[in-house]
Amino acid sequence: MFLCCSFVIFNLFRHNLDFLRIGAFFWLVILLYMFMLLAVSDIVRLGIFIAGKKVENIQIYTTGLSILLCAIIMIYSVFHVRSIKTVNYSLNLHGSGADSGANSGSSIRIVLVSDLHIGPAIGEAWVKRVVDAVNRSQPDIVCIAGDIFDGNIDGIKNLQNVISQLKEINAPLGVYASLGNHDVDRIGFSNTGTNRVEEILSAADIVLLKDEVQQLRENLYIAGRKDARPIGMNPERKTPEELFAGILGTIIVMDHQPTQFPQLDKAGVSLVLSGHTHTGQVFPGRFITRSMFTRAGGTDYGYWKGENMQAIVTSGAAYWGPPVRIGTNSEIVVIDISFSQ
Repeated sequence: MFLCCSFVIFNLFRHNLDFLRIGAFFWLVILLYMFMLLAVSDIVRLGIFIAGKKVENIQIYTTGLSILLCAIIMIYSVFHVRSIKTVNYSLNLHGSGADSGANSGSSIRIVLVSDLHIGPAIGEAWVKRVVDAVNRSQPDIVCIAGDIFDGNIDGIKNLQNVISQLKEINAPLGVYASLGNHDVDRIGFSNTGTNRVEEILSAADIVLLKDEVQQLRENLYIAGRKDARPIGMNPERKTPEELFAGILGTIIVMDHQPTQFPQLDKAGVSLVLSGHTHTGQVFPGRFITRSMFTRAGGTDYGYWKGENMQAIVTSGAAYWGPPVRIGTNSEIVVIDISFSQ
């Protein structure tokens, strides 16, 4: 009971007891899987009973097997979450990506990163591994689609080293970001805004777009939307129609939560890059996220196509809560884009 409640209690205060918070999240996952495994074992025992067979010590065997399987799943998930995959997509967008300057060309490579959740648990070492994976992909532009931080700036160890690692991202057309629902500087349940988050991103040479559009090339634009539901804040964000009114060209949008794909499609957006869902992070969470975001007219993972717009939703480069992934991957996304009239 203490472990189940401790992460709520500790979040009320500034503290250095993050190992207990992580332990609490671990325990919640253990409870989930023990519940499912013991339910399966009860079904097996019921089947044996209905069949009229008797197996000595069946309860001991099924309970012991459930505990063993749960331990194996947890050990696997701890190692699996640290394996950062690279997922590749090739898309064709309507319009021209050409530029009359030195960066001229008819194609670009975007690397999409989301849900780093830099904080007490995820720090310099994890960021370095993500940055190294990004740089190996040799992107033209890097898009960070929200939840860069985990709502506790004071809990980040070696913050200056984290900033230095983020500055190592190499992208000729720039590194751009939008904020996610966790990108607020909170103390307990109090919200102190996004000022320090913005200062850190600026120090890392990352261009933050908050309901803003920036021109990359003659007919190519990058935009970042404010998050739909930042924790403890009023989003007060523009509608797609307001944000993209009067813009003619290929528009690439970072929108942390994939909740307004149909609206963005109607507003003339070409490509949307999202995260947020973690694809459920822990099985069977995928069933929940798939249902939620499909009902919103989008998807919780992978490729989506509307009437004129395409979208990519990533499962994220790290984790939130328990440091585990079961049935999902930590990933960065490489998107090779060609243009056609």
